[in-house]
Amino acid sequence: MKLLIDIGNTSAKLAVADDEIVHVERLTETWDAALSRLVNSYGITSVRISTVVNDNTEIHDFIGKSHIPSLWLSSNLPYPSVPLRNVPKGFGADRWAADVGAMSLAPQCTILVIDAGTCITYDVISAAGEFLGGAISPGVQLRLTAMHEHTARLPLIVATDETSDVLGHDTHASMLSSAINGTRFEIEGYIRHLLTVHPDLHVFITGGNELSLSADISCPITYVPHLVFIGLNALPMA
Repeated sequence: MKLLIDIGNTSAKLAVADDEIVHVERLTETWDAALSRLVNSYGITSVRISTVVNDNTEIHDFIGKSHIPSLWLSSNLPYPSVPLRNVPKGFGADRWAADVGAMSLAPQCTILVIDAGTCITYDVISAAGEFLGGAISPGVQLRLTAMHEHTARLPLIVATDETSDVLGHDTHASMLSSAINGTRFEIEGYIRHLLTVHPDLHVFITGGNELSLSADISCPITYVPHLVFIGLNALPMA
């Protein structure tokens, strides 16, 4: 069994996988407690970690004491055997893993990987495994927070699962519209443009909540909540 760890900007998640992912949880206790519990419960034989945070002393210490083989994926330590070429320096570990996960699910297509987290990342990968480029924009909550922090009177609104009309009739509804619908229109715009260049486009969306996109978008769209874990699970050990 493999223990998979995804450390993002705002939270950390853990998963256990064999051929498939069998368990997922969010970190709610100390690293030592969580790692000890999962290693003992599932008979873990290797650990694979994707992290965008530099200081992981607790994990390093635990792995050192337990002598479990580990694979670390970070922007400062790219994994040389990842089947993804022409990735720029400093590429986020979560993007590495999510892209590899999408490639393992649709190996014959041009892929657009959209990770809607704190920021929204867009990665385009050719069917031959070449990174063709990407984009980064603020996520829904970051847009709402920025409007509050950089104006004198706009309130701080916390993003929820509520839907929003395209046009709001008060400040609260108007801000939600720009954050939620603006994000959706942005994503649809990228998809529509890329379809004109790559007719074989397959879109994978991960992170956050499933988005309700327009029905007339004519390419496959797959929502995969644990795409980073699928990528980590697909990586061979060095």
